[in-house]
Amino acid sequence: MSALDLTLLAIVGVSTLFGVMRGFISALASMVAWLLAGWVAFHYGGDAAYWLSSDGQPSASELLGGYALSFIGVMIFVGLTGWAIRHLVKSVGLSGLDRVLGLALGFARGAFVACIVLLLVAFTNLPREPEWRRSSIVPMLLPGAQWLSQWLPEWTVQELDFGNGRPAGDNARLQNLLPMSLEDTGAPQDHAPSSASPASKPE
Repeated sequence: MSALDLTLLAIVGVSTLFGVMRGFISALASMVAWLLAGWVAFHYGGDAAYWLSSDGQPSASELLGGYALSFIGVMIFVGLTGWAIRHLVKSVGLSGLDRVLGLALGFARGAFVACIVLLLVAFTNLPREPEWRRSSIVPMLLPGAQWLSQWLPEWTVQELDFGNGRPAGDNARLQNLLPMSLEDTGAPQDHAPSSASPASKPE
């Protein structure tokens, strides 16, 4: 097993382990907290800075405080909500199910992160190395990385190389243009002379 396989397995394994230890409710609450806190801070951090300003002209430190206050406030709120739900689930005897679902969520999260890692590696020369071709984990995660590449800008997609014979960067564009050049400068095709029908003899 190559070092690349071990790295990908470690990513999935650690995420799965944390999913089991924390349970589905805690893992889901953590993911929602980070996403929601980032969204709220991005959209309402500036408004929060005006609340901190006494003259309506927030300074740089007040802007930073507004974004931090929005982010931390949402993190605390979602964290407390997840804590309450987790204790409710535990009180009704569903902690085992919570851990099983946490395992599934942790595995899915780890596989997603591993696909992102493969997508980033595709911008390097590693997919052309024997280690990539010998990998037994890459073929399992490669469809996910290729699916994620659809969301990248077109100019970055041209730089990708997933080790399927498609070179990255300028070499890819050069090979794409090569068949067109051959068509434009190709040798003329040989045309067989058309056989003329024999002249009909007058009766």
